[in-house]
Amino acid sequence: MSTTERLKQPLERLYREFDYQGRLAYDAIQFPGRYPDPRDREVVALLSACLAYGRVDLFSREVERLLAIMGPHPAGFIRAFDPAVDTQRFQGFRYRFNRPRDIAAFCLAVGRILDVHGSLRSYFLEGYSDTDPDIGPALERFVDGMVAQDLRPVFRRRPSRGFLHLFPRPSTGGPCKRLLLFLRWMVRRGHLDFGDWVEVSPAKLLMPIDTHVENMGRAIGLIGRKSRNWRMAQELTVRLRRLDPGDPVKYDFALCHKRMSGDCPGRRHRLVCEPCGLREVCRHWRGAGWNRNGS
Repeated sequence: MSTTERLKQPLERLYREFDYQGRLAYDAIQFPGRYPDPRDREVVALLSACLAYGRVDLFSREVERLLAIMGPHPAGFIRAFDPAVDTQRFQGFRYRFNRPRDIAAFCLAVGRILDVHGSLRSYFLEGYSDTDPDIGPALERFVDGMVAQDLRPVFRRRPSRGFLHLFPRPSTGGPCKRLLLFLRWMVRRGHLDFGDWVEVSPAKLLMPIDTHVENMGRAIGLIGRKSRNWRMAQELTVRLRRLDPGDPVKYDFALCHKRMSGDCPGRRHRLVCEPCGLREVCRHWRGAGWNRNGS
């Protein structure tokens, strides 16, 4: 039996039976999910995804602070954003690599794109093509346009490292996890994802890879590459397309949160692993039986 055939049933079962609502409070997708208007939802999704690095409880606190400042209609706030007046609203914001001026630059860049294109969806579609092998080229164009906006009202010379950290390019070789996460939310349909960008095929998406997904992927034999980078995202997605050609990244949330929640300890453990449906394909249990101490 091939690796693909062995993985199909347990991964499909994990996807069907996972407690998505029970883990919602531990995921950045909770923030855009609060907004019924797709124009607000996509803006909040981009902001939340861009800041979704590090510990969930820490970045969630800062996202909450920013959304409170932006009010009930964040898209309207951003379109009306005046850096000379409104930058001061973000004073006190501080999260790892990012400072108030980075958020002001985010608002300025996104606001200018909304003024021209009407929505992030329309802007993304201008750079999207069904003939591309995956979402990578469209994402590169999306980032190029974002960082090319005139940000001199915020930065005297060039954009800060903190602002550029919000918008990594695939061409630099990094995994671009946060932007691929944003695209998953906006494109695919099912469970918590919104599916607002119906013109983009879920088959073109690439797997967002963080430490949790990487560890899970290694445990079940989907990842062999050593470095977490863009090539890893592509190769993992190619393997997942063999399981579901039309929706390869649908397993992302369940795999990520299975590890994040502690349901997968990353080693053999009798009590924790006993109910796990992936144990039959997990390298930690390959050729192993049970023993008394559970190790």
